[in-house]
Amino acid sequence: MIKTKIGDWVILLFSLMLIPLPWSMTKQQPGETTAINITVADASPATYSIMENHQIKVTGELGDSIIEIHDGKVRFIHSPCRGKICILSGWHQQSGDHIACLPNKVGVSLLSQEDRFDGINF
Repeated sequence: MIKTKIGDWVILLFSLMLIPLPWSMTKQQPGETTAINITVADASPATYSIMENHQIKVTGELGDSIIEIHDGKVRFIHSPCRGKICILSGWHQQSGDHIACLPNKVGVSLLSQEDRFDGINF
């Protein structure tokens, strides 16, 4: 039978204390959304404040898409694509969210002042 020593207990206790660390790193709250980036095809993104209520008309590969900003939220309200998934995704307000109309090559990214940890990226 193997005898357990004090060092074994210290290592076990330390290991158990580290278990919640990776979980807590992925549960960080996103920063407050302050702006959006709208990208069309390979062009550089245009930045708009999320605090002003307005509609933005963007011309993509298939035609015009209309993006609405209202009360700190963003959505597509018109797009020339067939599936209209970008419109059906509804309102977005969390920083780090992305909305895209892939057939029209138009993308919207919500930005904040603080970077958020992304558990997918290494």
